[in-house]
Amino acid sequence: MKLASDRGLSYSKAPPITAADRGLMGPAGTSSAGGDSQDMLAALWRYRWAVLLPAIAGAVCGFLVYQRTPETFKASTRLMVESDRPAIMDTMTGDVIGGVPSIEILESQLFSDRVVKMAFEDEQLAPFRDRFENDSRVFLGSAHESLSIESDVRDLRNTQSLVAELSFMHTDPELCLASVMSFSDALQAYFQEKHKSSRGELLRLITVAIDQLHPKMSELESQYREFRRDAPLAWNSAGEAINPHRERQLFLVGQRSELIEKMRQKATELSAVKAIASDSNDPLVALNIIGQLLDVKITLPDSATALANNLRDGDAQLAELELDQQLIPLMIERNKMANEFGASHPTVKQLDTELDMMKSELRRIVLEQTERILELRKENEVEVINPAEKAKEAISTVVVAGEAELQLLKDQIAEVDQQIADEKAASITIAKFEQDNAGMLRELERNRELMNQLEEQMARVSLTEEEGGTKVNELTAPSAAYRVGPSLAKTLGIGTFLGLALGAGLALLLEKNANTFRDPDEIAELLGVPVLTHVPFFKGRIRRPAKGEINPFKDLDPGIVVLHQPASVAAESIRSCRTSIFFELANVEGGKVLQITSPLPGDGKSTVAENLACSIAQSGKRVLVVDCDLRRPQITDNFNMLDKLGLTNILNGDCEPSDACHQTPLSTLHMMPSGPIPANPAEALTLPEMGELIDLLREEYDYVILDTPPLLVVTDPSITAGMADGVVMALRVRRKSKPNAKESVNILRSVGANLFGMVINNSDEAGSSDGYKGYGYYRYGRYTNRYYRRKGGDDARRETSKMAKPVVVGGRGLAGMPKPKKAEVVSAGDVGNEEG
Repeated sequence: MKLASDRGLSYSKAPPITAADRGLMGPAGTSSAGGDSQDMLAALWRYRWAVLLPAIAGAVCGFLVYQRTPETFKASTRLMVESDRPAIMDTMTGDVIGGVPSIEILESQLFSDRVVKMAFEDEQLAPFRDRFENDSRVFLGSAHESLSIESDVRDLRNTQSLVAELSFMHTDPELCLASVMSFSDALQAYFQEKHKSSRGELLRLITVAIDQLHPKMSELESQYREFRRDAPLAWNSAGEAINPHRERQLFLVGQRSELIEKMRQKATELSAVKAIASDSNDPLVALNIIGQLLDVKITLPDSATALANNLRDGDAQLAELELDQQLIPLMIERNKMANEFGASHPTVKQLDTELDMMKSELRRIVLEQTERILELRKENEVEVINPAEKAKEAISTVVVAGEAELQLLKDQIAEVDQQIADEKAASITIAKFEQDNAGMLRELERNRELMNQLEEQMARVSLTEEEGGTKVNELTAPSAAYRVGPSLAKTLGIGTFLGLALGAGLALLLEKNANTFRDPDEIAELLGVPVLTHVPFFKGRIRRPAKGEINPFKDLDPGIVVLHQPASVAAESIRSCRTSIFFELANVEGGKVLQITSPLPGDGKSTVAENLACSIAQSGKRVLVVDCDLRRPQITDNFNMLDKLGLTNILNGDCEPSDACHQTPLSTLHMMPSGPIPANPAEALTLPEMGELIDLLREEYDYVILDTPPLLVVTDPSITAGMADGVVMALRVRRKSKPNAKESVNILRSVGANLFGMVINNSDEAGSSDGYKGYGYYRYGRYTNRYYRRKGGDDARRETSKMAKPVVVGGRGLAGMPKPKKAEVVSAGDVGNEEG
């Protein structure tokens, strides 16, 4: 099976994974959308060798363990354990009285020194005592590993009988049978001894304890009564001891807290009053503010009001105004008559005369009163009170009263502190009585509880029957020892399971460290670029023409699937990529030049470039594919143009661009080979003639496809990426493809390239025919001097190849260089005979 140049497995852009893809991925291969479990199964399938090899090794180890494990035998018997007392729940304590003991108790009794010694001294174990050094303790160590007792019944709370299986496992079948028989007899004898009642002895002991406890209780109660009578303590209604001095101390502490809070408030008010008095210029205003602060009403003698009244009485003008007010009703009546009858009416004139007479008479009286008031004021001068001085005196009084109240509170607090200290000393004095009281109460309670327990035990023993107990009987005779191990299936299963677990862990570890992509979504998410298409793995072959039919493409590379297998899934995926490229270039102004590259050799970039160029040409566009791989020109070889003029000839000025654009069997597709291999390929691509050539080709062709070397091998693609309108990167999904792809994308972004997307090739086949067999990080440059060129002609191609001498590209100006010939529509037969 052949991989077309850099051709590998891939998928189509929009469609889901095809059957061919799933066939190459394996039965467990799925996308990440299937969930973590499907991803894990896919990883196990990919590294199935890592799972199967440890599983096989585990099975072999299990078989070896089976071979080396000695045979184990088992003998057993069935015992009936029954109690002649039914299980009864004690309503007072919640304990179960009667019934059979639990299986744990039976096991502890089975391995007790008494039972083991009885079994070891049994006649049936006499032949085996020498094996255990005639010591029952040595025999007990072996019994712990080999002897077991089990029962199907787990909840024994209401059980009166149970059936237990007593078994012994060992490599000696005779010892198994003898041990089971001796332990069965010993356990039966042990329970028969316990069957003897000890009720009388227990009752006697309880009675003695109660008789000794009664006098002690009476003495303690008498001592406590005397203590309560003489102790300087108080007792509340619940009978609890109270220290009166401590209670008084607590009360005084609370009262002191209230006094301190009140003193703090008074100190704050006094500070505020002093601040207002010192900051205010007007004593009256300050007195008013202080009254509002203290929430009290402060008034001064009303001297101002008296003075105002005296002045008012002595003021003639004020008196006249008051007289005018008395005449207002008469004036209103006069104005009313004037408005009604006119000013010349006799009544109106009479009213005017009366008003004039009354005003003149009243004015005389007012003047006489005013003069008399002034005389009286001179005779009896009244001292006027100054309000500001009175306000200052009031403020001083408030301050003095506040300081006196504050000092009073301080004295009260000092007195309370002294009382608290006295009460504290007194409470400490009688604290010893509190401790004695608590100790006596604890002693009384402890003895009272002990008395109650003894009385309850006495009642419980009285309820039991004299002949009650547990018996053990043998249901079936001990069976002959039979083989129980080892089990081949069990050891093989355990070994295989452990191997599978180890292999699964190894497979998941390899999957984690593979650094490869598993699905298209992961590629787009990590690299930040879309996946344009997925080209499935295909077998490159040339279509056989029908009888009498001529195949114009028979000399072209079989990997050009769009020409040789146009109906295949791979060709359809190329056409899907072509559609995506059309849309991407349409968004770029003047977008015509497309560069195809890849991270590493074997990723399929040459196959993608030649198939994409042919597919675009099939759509009727004039396309030129340029082989810019000046180190190992694969497309030049695929189009059978090794000896024709190419890119290096143009850059050196050996020919015109039109001479290096050669017709292909596809009428609208032209090919520009690489030309002679230069000794300085990277420097050749940096010449200004390269940029001028790209601009010249833009004018003559609808699309120009540049096939460049891998990004991680040489710097050539980074040079041409700035000249192209867009870059498409081919990627074959394999081990460590994730870091390689990420580094390649970073390189393109660092040079400002317009990365359209990825064309994915993912194949499990080895890339042995990808056209880059000799590529490598350290060997790529060696092909400059080791690349063999094949001569033209069928006969010459069969001859031995010769090494071409490296050509140094110096470049020359392309100004005035003739433009390449426009593409002409030529029939396939004519193109097949065309010379380069």
